[in-house]
Amino acid sequence: MFRDTYVRADSIETVIHEYTLEAAVDPGTGVVLRSQAVPRVLPWQECPGAAPSATRIAGMALEELHFRVRRELNGTSTCTHLNDLLRSIADAAALIPLLDIG
Repeated sequence: MFRDTYVRADSIETVIHEYTLEAAVDPGTGVVLRSQAVPRVLPWQECPGAAPSATRIAGMALEELHFRVRRELNGTSTCTHLNDLLRSIADAAALIPLLDIG
């Protein structure tokens, strides 16, 4: 989940951006099998149009995500905040060896 909030001086918190992300990774190859973003709270009417860009990381290897998301997911078809979330999936590479999948 990505969440960006603003806290007023009177401690009232307002959510500005919020996406959830579901992704599947092949633990043997480290390749993203599928990815789907669900917009929850977004500031502009154009923002939900960025969610489908999350599917574009399917087929990418975890070790490529940082570079390829920056290079290939740009412009108005995506969102800086969503791209930050997509790049964070690369960290799953460190967790895969800890999984008990046998």
